[in-house]
Formats: sequence, structure tokens, C-alpha cells
Amino acid sequence: MSFFSLPVHRMRVLSDLAEHYAESYCSDSVLIDPKLIADKIGLSYFLKDYNREFEGMLCYRKSKFFLHLNIGEKDHPYKPRIRFTFSHELGHYIIDEHRNALMQPEVYPHGSFPLVSQDNVIEREADHFAACLLMPENRIKKDVFRRKFSPTLIDEICEKYNVSVTAALLRFIALGNHPIMVVCSRNGMISWHRETVDFPFTFPLHGHKGKVPEYTSAGEYFYTNTKNQGKTEIVYAGEWFNLNYKEDKQRKFYEYCYYFDSVNQVVSILWEK
Repeated sequence: MSFFSLPVHRMRVLSDLAEHYAESYCSDSVLIDPKLIADKIGLSYFLKDYNREFEGMLCYRKSKFFLHLNIGEKDHPYKPRIRFTFSHELGHYIIDEHRNALMQPEVYPHGSFPLVSQDNVIEREADHFAACLLMPENRIKKDVFRRKFSPTLIDEICEKYNVSVTAALLRFIALGNHPIMVVCSRNGMISWHRETVDFPFTFPLHGHKGKVPEYTSAGEYFYTNTKNQGKTEIVYAGEWFNLNYKEDKQRKFYEYCYYFDSVNQVVSILWEK
């Protein structure tokens, strides 16, 4: 199990819970609408500009819950990022342990930044719930059935379900259709990584939070300002991973990068054919 993974049984519980809400309220639509679900379950929400203090926040005041979404002047509720944040906060409300914790007087609400950090278990659970809500298992399994893995498949999932690349990749990892690792790097350092249970390696070359290895597509972006936009590059296991066996050093992998210049971030997909 990855350092950043949730227990398999817990992921199963959250997936089933999310799918129940998706099918109960949005069974007739390809796109799951978190706003509609909030309306149906009677959860009040507010969409306004909170000056980047948080992306989303669930608060409990005077025996009621209130969901707050940070939406800037140029944003709208149907952007993938905002849809995911809305679903993430719905998760905090719908997951019993999260909701009950917020009702305790000693617990104060805190702002969430979904998909940014994978260190906090509560936030990872809400992220997983959100991905499962927007991409229900019974639907997405049909989309990937007997499909060979490729970045094109991830792009198709993003477009069909109106979700971000990161959300689609985390959902794909949870389903385990093909062994892959996803590494999110920012400012030349690894922020987090996740991989399918059958991926052959679990440790990046310089550790979980170490620097991005130099001789990789992600490394080229940070160290030489080179972008392999839309290209799948060959890398070797010894260039990306901490190895236990020398014979794995020249094991061939493929790396495809998504670039987010505004935050100096790269999301890398690694897989074997």
C-alpha cells in the first residue's frame, strides 16, 4: 500500500456511499450535479469570492450546516475544479465520521484545498468521495472496459464527466484497470504520489517528498524549462524509482506529463505497456 493510500476497505465504503447519492439524485444524467444533490438533501451553500482563503469549507453553526465555495469573479459553478470542491465538501457532510466530528464544540471548521495535499486522511477521504461521486464506479468501469491505457483515455474521462485530469487519474487508480503511478510535483519537489496496488514500485528516487529526478520529463520542466507537451516519453526505472534490485534499472516505462504553469506544477503518469 502506498504511503498516501487509504485502506482498501475504506475506499470501498466511500465509493459505495458516493455511488448511492449519484444514482439516487442524478441517475438520468451523465454529469453528476453536486449542487442538485445539496438542494435535495437540504444542505445550504454559499458561492462567493473568499479571496483565496480556501477552496471550500463546511461549517456547523446554530445546529445547521453551511457549505461555502470560493468562486472568483471569472469562475462559474460548472468548472471542473469547483465541481470537485463542491463534491469534496459534500463528502465532509455525507460521511458520518466527518459530519459528527464537525458537530463537536471543540472542533473548528477549516478551509479545504482539494487535490493539493494528500497528507491528511480526512481530506483524502473527501477527495476520494468526490471522485467517486462525479465518476460513479458502475459508469466509469464501462468506459474503461477492455480499453488499453493511454493518456487519451484519461482525457476522454475528463471531457465526459467534466472533471480535472488529477481527479480522473485518482479515480482510474482506485479502479485499478492498469498499473500506473501518478506523481504531482510543484516547484521541483514531489508534492504527493499515488499508484495502483499492482504498480511495481512505491518509492520515488529521492523519497516521497523529495526533489523531482533530473532525467525525467517532469525533471526537464523544472531544471531546463522544457515541456514535452502532448508527448509520451520513455524513461527507465532507475531514473524515477528507488530500486531494490539492480536488474530493474533499465526497465522501460512511459511518462506523460500535464503542465500547470500558473502554479509551477507537473502531474506525471508513469506506466509500462
